[in-house]
Amino acid sequence: MTEYARRLWATCVEGDWLGMEIVDEFGRVRRTAEVVAYLHGLVRSEASLAELVGSVPEAIPWGMSGMYFTGRWASSDVDVLLKVGVSETQRFWSKAVPDRDPGLAPRVFAVGDRLGGVELGWVVMERLPGGLHDGWGGGEFGLLMDAGVRFQSLARTIVDAPCSELTADVVHDWITMGRERNAPGPVDVVLERFADDWRFVNQVCEPEVCHGDLHMGNVLMRTPAPEVSPALLIDFEPCRMPWVFDAAYAQVLNSDPARVGWLDMVAQMAERRRTHGLPVCADEDLSRVGAIALAWYALRMWGMLGPTPDPEWREAAVWRGQNRNYIAASAALTV
Repeated sequence: MTEYARRLWATCVEGDWLGMEIVDEFGRVRRTAEVVAYLHGLVRSEASLAELVGSVPEAIPWGMSGMYFTGRWASSDVDVLLKVGVSETQRFWSKAVPDRDPGLAPRVFAVGDRLGGVELGWVVMERLPGGLHDGWGGGEFGLLMDAGVRFQSLARTIVDAPCSELTADVVHDWITMGRERNAPGPVDVVLERFADDWRFVNQVCEPEVCHGDLHMGNVLMRTPAPEVSPALLIDFEPCRMPWVFDAAYAQVLNSDPARVGWLDMVAQMAERRRTHGLPVCADEDLSRVGAIALAWYALRMWGMLGPTPDPEWREAAVWRGQNRNYIAASAALTV
């Protein structure tokens, strides 16, 4: 849980919102009819949103952390999404990225930290017609990696921007939690070698401010599938960490033998970093850091989900098999 999520939840518990549980213990906005109606009322009464015409609550499948409303921004005559429940960090980056690179994130028309006197962040962004399509023969993963690298490059130009930092203690907790939930494969070996592996990864793979939540659901496009256009990023959770982690996270979430193009996302990100003039670890180190990062993220996700993945991802047997492969590959690395 982020600090912003903790603060929101504490506000609910204290009863400042009429005793209504607006967010759950993970900081996610609840979607009960009562909460939707209450937030809709706040939106309609908020002076900063006077230009939002025809706001309608809408369930967005890729937007689990916030509540979304659709409408039109009057002065620009543009279809927009209003996301309610947005942290200070995400508000900053949602505005900063398109200001510096209009081709990397949707346009933002308004940002605020309160609704009707309630401490609840929000962002109004243009509504785009498409997302990444799973029928592009793996090309969708290249678009995802390209967007991730463009963000890493852009983030280098912003001084003192808000972001979290991935620490050894956090990653160690991922592995421990995965072991506690009986993740498949030689988890104990991964845990025993953690200190050495952490030192190696950070030594050869320069930490960057990365997107932090780089996956297929956090990418939009200006054209509907099957037409292809550059990927635009949303839902920024910037984190300073070895850049390889952005790619490993995306690969673990999309490891499915039935698809094409998911197997080499670390190499794809490395190739794009070279194109953008960003540092990349030596070729002889790339496969090793990739194997280590993939195992750590496999354990992170197993620790969160256990043996039964989100039904929209893949079958449980595939989920178990792919995570076992990642954990075993890291454990088998020669010291």
